[in-house]
Amino acid sequence: MPDRIELGRPYPEDCDDIARAMQDRTVSNWLTSVPQPYGFDDAVRFVAEAGPDEYAIRINDRLIGMLRAAESFGIWLMPEFQGKGVAFRAAILGVSRYFLTGATKMGAVYLDGNMKSERLLHRLGFRPAGQVTAWSHALAREMPATSMELTKTGFARIHGFSLTTSRLRIDGFTDQDLSALHRIVTRSEVARMLLRFSPDMTRDEVAAIFTEEMLIPPMRLVIRYKDRVAGTVGILSGEPASIAYFLDPELAGQGLGQEAVTAFLDEYILRFAPRELRAEVFSDNPASARILRNLGFQQEDEIMISSLGRDMPASAGIYRWRDKG
Repeated sequence: MPDRIELGRPYPEDCDDIARAMQDRTVSNWLTSVPQPYGFDDAVRFVAEAGPDEYAIRINDRLIGMLRAAESFGIWLMPEFQGKGVAFRAAILGVSRYFLTGATKMGAVYLDGNMKSERLLHRLGFRPAGQVTAWSHALAREMPATSMELTKTGFARIHGFSLTTSRLRIDGFTDQDLSALHRIVTRSEVARMLLRFSPDMTRDEVAAIFTEEMLIPPMRLVIRYKDRVAGTVGILSGEPASIAYFLDPELAGQGLGQEAVTAFLDEYILRFAPRELRAEVFSDNPASARILRNLGFQQEDEIMISSLGRDMPASAGIYRWRDKG
C-alpha cells in the first residue's frame, strides 16, 4: 500500500480525472448514483455540488478516487489503485471523521455480486441489515442489493487508534495498565508538569481519568515500550482540542516522547483534519516544549496556570498548531 493516503476536497482541476474514471465501466458499473453516459460536465457539476462529506482520495496530491462518509457510505477508486489497501485506509480516515460529528451509525448498500465492496464493508465492521434493490444507471434497471449498517461502537472496537513505530506500540488503556500509570503520574516530577494529577492521588482517582475510548476525543492512549507502560498520549476535548502526553522519567533522554507524540499527531491529523490544536506547557518543562516545536507548534502566549501537582500557579506557555492548507 502507498505510504500516505490523504483526504481532501475535490477541485475543478480534478474534473478530467473524475470523468475519465466514470467512463471506465469497471468502476462505474457498480455505482448506483452515477449517470450514464458520464461526461466532463457531469464531473464539473459533481465538484460544484460536493458537500463536506465528499472527499477526494489523494496520493502525492493526485486524485485517485472519491469517498462519501455520511449517513450512507460510498467509495470508488481508479483501477490501478484497487486491491492495494488504498480503499480500506481511505475509508478508515473518512468514517472516523463521520463519527467525530456525533453520529452513532452509518449505512451502506452494495449491488449483489460486487465482491470487492462486500469484502471492504465487512473489514470496516459493517454488518448485513437486509436485502433491498437499487437502481443501476449503467444497466438502467433495478438490481438486487444488500443493505449494511456500521455502528460507532463496532467501528471503534476494530479501528480505534492503534499505532506502531520503530520502538513503540500506542493503543488503548486497559485495567492492567493502571498500576504502572498510577506509579508514573504520582511521581512528583511528573505530576507537577501535568494539570490533573498529584502525588497523593489514589488508584481509583487515576482510573477515573482514563477510559477505553480509542476513536474520538477525549482519549488517552497508552505508550508501550518493550512490553512496559511508558506513558500516555492523547487529545482532550475543547475548541481547539488539546494534545496531552507524559513519559516515565526512567525512559527520558531516548527520544521516546518525540516518537510517540509525532506518530499520534500524524494519525490524528490524517483522520480528523483539525484546523488548529492547542497545548499548555509549563515554562520549566523545556523537553515538552521542544517536542511541540519540532511538530510545528508555536508559542503564542504565556499565562499562569494551576496544577494539582504544584502548590501554586506557575508560568506556562500556550502553544498552537495550525493547518497550513
